[in-house]
Parts: sequence; C-alpha cells; structure tokens
Amino acid sequence: MSNTIRRALFLVTSLAVLAVLGWSVRDFEALVNSGEVVLLQLAPADPRSLIQGDYMRLAYGLERERITLGAPSGAIILALDARGIGSYRRVAGTPGTGELAFHVGSNAAGDGVLIEPHSFLFQEGHAELYAQARYGIFHVDRSGRHLLVGLADTEARKIEPR
Repeated sequence: MSNTIRRALFLVTSLAVLAVLGWSVRDFEALVNSGEVVLLQLAPADPRSLIQGDYMRLAYGLERERITLGAPSGAIILALDARGIGSYRRVAGTPGTGELAFHVGSNAAGDGVLIEPHSFLFQEGHAELYAQARYGIFHVDRSGRHLLVGLADTEARKIEPR
C-alpha cells in the first residue's frame, strides 16, 4: 500500500472519528438544554477514591425497589411531584400527565433496576459539601434517555460549590 493511500485512509478515519464524537457531544448538549429535570433519591456512599480523586459512589432509592423489567433494559414510568422528584409508577407504557419515561437496566437477579451512572466526580476539597446530597439531578428526554447533571440537597436545591 502506498504512502498516499495510507495517508488518505488515516485522514478519512480521523474525520469519521471526529464526526462521531462531535455528533455525540451535540446530542448530549441537546439533552441538557431541552430535557425535563427529574430528581431521584440517592443513597450515597464513600466520597473518596485515591485514583479518581474526590467522587461520590451513588445508589438510587429506585434500585432498592422490587421492579421486574422482564428484559435486560427498558423504560419505567416515573410520577413527578411538585418539586420534580420522581417515584416509580409502573413498567413501560405511555406516560400520562405528571409522568415520564426513564430508561433503566435490569439487575443481575432480574428483580430490580440499575440506574447509571453510579459515581459523581467533583473538585477535590468539596467532599463535605457533596456529603449533603440526597438527590441526583437528571435531564430526561421524551424517550427516557437521561443524563446526570448534578446533585441536590434535602431541599432539592442543586449543590454548587462557590
């Protein structure tokens, strides 16, 4: 294979990788900007990692409920209260007023759900502030795809270091 062909293949491959990354970033930005805000109750643990720095390992209250998806992943329907705090309503179906779909995975035993992500990284030195976290703040689109964007305290206020 000649050097010209190799360079052309390298250039085409590089452009394809950049296009995929750009599309992914654009997709997540759209979710952050237009997704509905939902808070899920947390069960936080161990806010320190020697390799990653300060972080909080997350577990969600919904993961403790006995919810059977019947598949490796799927959507559950959450009911939202006046503060935007989500609680389990049912598996799948069409969301009604005050409800939305939320994509989850099934746990290994098949009798519960898994919600990603399970960690939240934050700037070193803010562990005490984030130890107050009681809710994960998600942006959720109509299909149930979600993105964790922050943590909130007991009053459902976003925790923001000064």
